[in-house]
Amino acid sequence: MIAIDRQRCSGCGFCVRICHEHCIELQGGIPVFRTAVCSMCTQCVAACPTQALTWDAAPPRRKDTSLLPSTAQLDELFLERRSVRFFKRQGIDRALLAEIVDRAVYAPKENFRLRAIVVDDRALIEAMDRAMLRVARRVYNLLYRSGRLTVLRALARLVGKEHVLMRHAPKLEAAVRRGTAWPTLPAAVVLIVGLKGIPLSRDSAQFALANLMYAAQVRGLGCCLCGNGPLFLDKNKSIRAALAVQQGEDILGALVLGHPAVRFANVLSGRAMPLQWNGGTTT
Repeated sequence: MIAIDRQRCSGCGFCVRICHEHCIELQGGIPVFRTAVCSMCTQCVAACPTQALTWDAAPPRRKDTSLLPSTAQLDELFLERRSVRFFKRQGIDRALLAEIVDRAVYAPKENFRLRAIVVDDRALIEAMDRAMLRVARRVYNLLYRSGRLTVLRALARLVGKEHVLMRHAPKLEAAVRRGTAWPTLPAAVVLIVGLKGIPLSRDSAQFALANLMYAAQVRGLGCCLCGNGPLFLDKNKSIRAALAVQQGEDILGALVLGHPAVRFANVLSGRAMPLQWNGGTTT
């Protein structure tokens, strides 16, 4: 909740001007919040020149630009990032996990009622892996075995989707042969959970996971977004019960974490995002 220290407030109205939800107005020179429509984006708290506003009773501090990374440092972080799928059998301290998860709340998002479930119990992680593997087996048997593949490839070719069908075949086959959904079990899984029906919830969850991903990276941990995991786990009643996912909530995204068993020595370059200017030629 946003609160105001009336003694600090100068009545400048900057918070009113910056509020994109239009939920603040000046009354007698003092900002008044319509909390029912406030999205808790906290731009007003960050902008207040007198630090009169607080977020959940925590006062802000002045920004220290000397702590910001340089352009070169930030570029190196982006270029060095790699999904890690092979982990050591080593736990992660819960204080470190809590520190990483805390960074999700600062991500830009539309659903401000998201919450995180952190799973670091190995038995529960194994149960999640088995649940995903069962779905992977069913999909593999349905699409890629018993003579169905030839027919499906022909149909996919007709609609220009053959590459989509065939792209997933090796990964599913490897999981079935290996007997696990994940190549190695992670030390922890972070699930972002939110109420159904709130617009852009899945997009908001991905922004939150991006914060977690980089927070984990700079702390020396490996991580990987779990693409199909949330879809597979969200429909599993026993897993939902074990995770205490509430009725009306969706598992919107997942990130697996652990101490890397493989280190990447090289930073890549050469790939560029296709760029189009004003609807013209793509470069």
